[in-house]
Amino acid sequence: MSARRTVRILRALILAMSATACFAAPALADETQPAPDYKARVLGRDEDAMLTGLRGKVVLLNTWATWCVPCRVELPDFEAFYQRYRDRGLEVVGVNVDEGEVDEKVQQFVESTGVSFAIWRDPRNRFAKLFRVLGVPATLLVDRAGMIIRRWSGAIDPGAPGNLETIELALGPGAKIPAAPASDSKTTLQRGRRLAEQLGCLTCHTTDGSKGVGPTWKGLLGAEVTLNDGRRFARDRAYLRRAILDPDAEIEAGYEKGVMSGATPGKKLTDSEVEALVLFLES
Repeated sequence: MSARRTVRILRALILAMSATACFAAPALADETQPAPDYKARVLGRDEDAMLTGLRGKVVLLNTWATWCVPCRVELPDFEAFYQRYRDRGLEVVGVNVDEGEVDEKVQQFVESTGVSFAIWRDPRNRFAKLFRVLGVPATLLVDRAGMIIRRWSGAIDPGAPGNLETIELALGPGAKIPAAPASDSKTTLQRGRRLAEQLGCLTCHTTDGSKGVGPTWKGLLGAEVTLNDGRRFARDRAYLRRAILDPDAEIEAGYEKGVMSGATPGKKLTDSEVEALVLFLES
């Protein structure tokens, strides 16, 4: 066999092996599995609830703790999502894993957050072992047949396009989801406040009119701004969105470029997160 023919055969074998690997990966990524038998005590009651008792519903099962900042940020999103989807068979269950006998503390936090979906208590965190998750928050999507069809590690926005498509598919045919009701604005405002705290915005921006590393947020919306390049215009909602998404594009006179963008590295904010921050700035 000639050297050239040998090279052609080897190349064909490598391509075939690569193709097999590429086609195998999605099957593994999309693999579903039955949800384990899991039960936990209902917050504030002396009774247990079982995951199997929700068979026939689509369940967003979220594990969280009061000390977890990302958990605190995403809970209002789950509440708004639950209010919009529950009529189509969606259940949201928040499994709290705070250690010890701290029901009263957890209950006070839940009430302050405005959460109305089911809260279960698992102080020994059996959840982590049964569902094979590391840390909080973590979220599982369980379909009507009791199969885990998707997992998320870390805080999520259930309304983000990719997540929404997955949940819509699990819910199946039904009426199109209406736009968020006006009552959701309070939840969005709370989310914006928590995001501002989580991202460290309030470290650089004051809310009382005093000068900080960045411009004060007091009286921000509608006030005229002068940029370092001499341009002047009013701070409307579009300006606020641009300032959040691309903070170095329009720098207010007297402030340095690169401060905000350097202070908030990481993944790009979602549209819903930007909207929440803008609403908070407006308030």
